[in-house]
Parts: sequence; structure tokens; C-alpha cells
Amino acid sequence: MDNKAIAAILGEIAVFSELSGENPFKSRAFQTVARAVEKHPESVADLCAQGRLREIKGIGKGIEEIIQDIVGSGRSRLLDELKGKFPAGIADLLSLSGMGPKRVKAVHEKLGISTIGELEYACRENRLVALEGFGEKTQANVLKAIEFQKTTQASRLWSDALRIGGELARLAETSKLFSRVDLAGSLRRGKAVFKDIDILLVPREGTSAQEIQERLVSFADDAPDGRAVIAAGETKVSIRRQGLQVDFRIIPAESHPAALQHFTGSKEHNTLLRSRAKGMGLKMSEYGVFGPDGKAFALKDEADVYAKVGLPWIPPEMREADGEIAAAEHGRLPELVQPEDFRGMIHVHTSASDGTRTIEELANECARRGYTWLCVSDHSRTAGYAGGLSTDALLAQVEEIRALNRARAPFRVFSGVESDILADGGLDYPDDVLSALDFVIGSVHSKLGMDPETATARLLEAIANPRLTILGHPSGRLLLSREGYGYDEPKVLEALAKSGAALEHNCNPHRLDPDWGVLKRAAFKGIRISVNPDAHDFGGFDDMRFGIAMARKAWLGVRDVLNCMSAEEIDAWFKSRKKARA
Repeated sequence: MDNKAIAAILGEIAVFSELSGENPFKSRAFQTVARAVEKHPESVADLCAQGRLREIKGIGKGIEEIIQDIVGSGRSRLLDELKGKFPAGIADLLSLSGMGPKRVKAVHEKLGISTIGELEYACRENRLVALEGFGEKTQANVLKAIEFQKTTQASRLWSDALRIGGELARLAETSKLFSRVDLAGSLRRGKAVFKDIDILLVPREGTSAQEIQERLVSFADDAPDGRAVIAAGETKVSIRRQGLQVDFRIIPAESHPAALQHFTGSKEHNTLLRSRAKGMGLKMSEYGVFGPDGKAFALKDEADVYAKVGLPWIPPEMREADGEIAAAEHGRLPELVQPEDFRGMIHVHTSASDGTRTIEELANECARRGYTWLCVSDHSRTAGYAGGLSTDALLAQVEEIRALNRARAPFRVFSGVESDILADGGLDYPDDVLSALDFVIGSVHSKLGMDPETATARLLEAIANPRLTILGHPSGRLLLSREGYGYDEPKVLEALAKSGAALEHNCNPHRLDPDWGVLKRAAFKGIRISVNPDAHDFGGFDDMRFGIAMARKAWLGVRDVLNCMSAEEIDAWFKSRKKARA
């Protein structure tokens, strides 16, 4: 088991201990150890095998035995025992935004509520208002959380969908039944959340339809009632895999270019293409492009599909019917940013706050991946829950970075902070402290329930602060978990354009904040975009792939993205920002 899986079980034990009314110190102890386990740089399973678990702060004999049980069996007998005291629906209640253990315990004990349906009914009947710790506003927020969950049921994050789709593509390839296997649909085009996956398959010659169907059906979840298999025909097999619908499209080799284009583009993009083809006396479908005589054109690849309707190839990420066809028609498709254009990593947390690696380790990993500079931005002092740095600790980190730069040249580390944007829009340190840094990212982490007008005023105040370099994840959303707060986007973008500050695209797959449409509108106003992984460990660097795809989806080129600057260029940009502020 990896550290995150072990930490997740320990976190559940903490929650159900609190629900059970056990000593609150015990619950906090499990929560503290869960965080320590998740952040630990070594494999906790390996430490367990080596008898070294107690090297982790907070682990005594009792918790050591529990972790040994988890590592040995993949589950926890203690957690099973704790969960056994409650109806199964309690876990669903805990999944709702704003429903922590205390509130779940209250509605369960006082109102006998144990399912989301019962909770919704109680809210509609106005029964939560009188409960201690609730009230009208909280009841309204609980209803809002329930409605939000309804809209996201059976949805998965991009990272999950990519993992599931990748596993299935590899299974199809290793079956030796197919000459081509392609991920298509919104997984190829790029999207924040997913309800289904499209995979195109070209069978090898001599492969029977029955053989193909049997193999694809075998990829479905193991469901005794057979409901994991949705349909199984000669041209399409649909299954459920880890709760996600997967549609396998079986196509002949000659239809592959047209099918790949058709099953990648959005419905609206394809409608515009077919209308264009019709105006030229042609017909388009997933089977091919057909001339006035009804005969299919020979197609080598997707570029041929677009060429037949008089257009250059349109990158998959852009196929959203958002002006890309008109741009292609007039030779105005932008040259999109490429992975190899990215030179620097921005928004990375170290072990000084809630990251798992030292600055030097992060710099080494960046260099190994081909980057030439790194921007360190630990949490600020108000974020005590995330190990936010005191003023002295932050200034000491600045000196540590200067020493590291002298030793590691030409690789460059820039000193910064992810400063909480306070309720009044202020930043988290005095100006003289912020002035000692190369850059400042300002992000909202608290009081997310503000009305749109107040939230907008808060952001505008932060943007007006001359110390702000980059506005971080502006909506505060957590995909499939927490809806972002409302704010006046035109006003915020106008303020960013006027101030010269950059806008972050936080490409952690749980955020992807703001969405690509906002990035596109921001770049149109001349606002620089900073594609940031918000990394807390080496694995977080991998999330850059989601940010790069979203940057391409937003039509961004090299000149639009801060990360594409050289170390010398970003240094000059940071200095120009400080000079302008002065």
C-alpha cells in the first residue's frame, strides 16, 4: 500500500472515533499521524517491514499495531469495528461539503438521520434550523451541497478517468486483438470531470466479433448481477469500470481517421463541420468523408479529414465550437504551447509547510525533468493548519534559497509565498517582509461562503495590493467536492489587466481552477497565465500535464505563459513587477 492509502484509512479512523464519542485527543492523534504518514518521504509499508514505524512523530505502540494491521491486510479491523456501530449511509453524509463529524453526529443522534435522502427531507421540512451548531444559513448550505452532489454522481476527476482509460487501453493492446487503440472523446480533448470514456479499436485481420466482445466484456467490473456490462454488439461494447461508463467503438481501418475526429470533437464542433461539408456538396460521419457521388475519400489521418473540408488540422483540445473553425478558415489558428516549451515550475510547497521534500530535493527533481528554474511558495502564517511559515521562518527560507542558488547555478530557485488573502482582501505579511521575496501568490483559503459581491471586493482589494504577483485559484473550487464561490469575473480580469499581475491556473486535478474559458478570456485581455501544479511532492509535478492541456484548450501560446520564460526572463519579469510596485 502507498502512503496515501494508509493515511486515508487512518483519517477515517479519526472521523469515526469522533463520531463514536471517544476521547477527542485520540481522534486528533489519528488525524495528526495520518498527515505525517501521507507526507513522509519514505514508504511507510517499508518502514513497517523494517520495524521503523516509530521514527514517524506521533506513532506509539497502539497506532503502530494498527498500521501493521493496515499494511498486512489492506484494511483496518479497528475501522471495521467503528463503522459497524453506524448505518452504512453515515459515510455518505460525511462526503457532503460542510458536514463534518460533529454535524453528522448531531443529525444522527438528534434526528435519527443516516442517509442523504433523510437529510434532504429534514432540510426541506426545516428541521435542522433548531439544532445546535446549525441555523438557517447552514441548513441552506447543506441543501446546496446535496444538490451539488446530485449533479456530480457517477463523475470522476480527469486524473482518475485518465488512469482508468489508460489501464483499459493497455489491456486492449496486450490482448493482440487490435491493430490500433486510441483514447478519444473528452479524455483526448481535455475536460475537468468525466462520466464516460470513449476508446477506439481497429481489429486485426481475422479476429472474430465474438472473440472481441468476450475480451472487452471481461474488462468490466466484477458485478454478480451483470449490470457492469451495459451492451455488447459488433460495433460497440459498453461496460462499467470502477463506476465509470466506458464505450469501446470497434471500427474498420479505413474509417479510423474519420472516427478518431468524430469521437474526439464536441457535438457542437462536429455539427459545424458537417454543416460546412454539406455546403461543399460533401457528407461527413464517423465512417468517412463522402463525395457528391457518395463514394468515400481515402483518408490517411485526421489532417486529411479536415483537409477535405478545406481546413487545416485543428488540435484536439480546441474542438469545442468556440471559434476554432472560423479561425482555421481564415488561417488564424494560434500556435499552441507545447510541453517542451515549459522551462519553470511555479507554486511548489516544501517540507517547511505541508510539502514532503526539501528545497534542494525539489530543485534536483526539477532539473532531472528538464526544468531550469523553480518557484517555491509555502503557505503563509495564517494557514496554521498547513504549517504556514512564521515571518522569521519565511525570511530564513529566503536566505536558504540564496545560498542554494550560489551552489547550484545556473539552475535558479526563486523565493516566494502562497499568502492567504484575508477576509478584508489583505495579504498575510507586512509589506517589508513581502518585499524581500521574488514573488507573491495570493490565494483564498478561508471564509469561502461570501456572497459574490463581497467575494469580488475581496479579490479586487488583493489585486490592488502592489505586492501581489500572481492571483491563485480564484474560485476556490474543489471538483466533485466543493463548488467554487461566485465572483464578478469581468471585474476581476479587468483589475488583473490593469495591475499587470498574472492569473494562476491551478492544475491540481482536484482544482483545475480557473476553467479554460476564463484562461482564454484572460489571455485575450493580455493577462499572463501561470500554470501551477500546487505540488506538495514529486508526484505533484506530474499534474503539469493537465495544466498544459488546459492552456492549449485556452488557445495559449508561449508568450501567454509565465512558465515558458527562461530563468533570466522570469527573473527580469519579477524584478520589473517589483519596480513597478515601488
